[in-house]
Amino acid sequence: MTDPNHTACSPIAVPRRAALSLGFAAVVGLAAAALARAEAGGIKITALYGNPKNPEEFEKYYAGTHMPLVYDVKEIKRTELAVGIPGPDGKPPPFYRITELYFDSAEQLKQAAETAQWKKVVEDVPKFASGGVTILLSKIA
Repeated sequence: MTDPNHTACSPIAVPRRAALSLGFAAVVGLAAAALARAEAGGIKITALYGNPKNPEEFEKYYAGTHMPLVYDVKEIKRTELAVGIPGPDGKPPPFYRITELYFDSAEQLKQAAETAQWKKVVEDVPKFASGGVTILLSKIA
């Protein structure tokens, strides 16, 4: 039986809230050095939010509280927001909402990660992401 308060993707049992914050911060902190080799084209962070327990509360918090924090991070070049829709087969989407944050370079992402504004964004994610979040970091080709 799985404890719903712990993450299933880590070999170490970590409370869900801590895992969300640590996962988001770790992606940026640990990957920034490796991405320093990235060529022109930029860097993108993709946040894939799982189905929330209460979509209405999620949307209210996401739009009214979380995204204004994201928009305060001046190093972000561009932001794209999307909502998952069923596929051609009618199956529900694997993710509820997708947020993409674009940076001109790995250095710009590293600079953003060092700001107080970015730290607020990271600390805020566990407050509303009741369905979990998967963070992807990619080089734009």
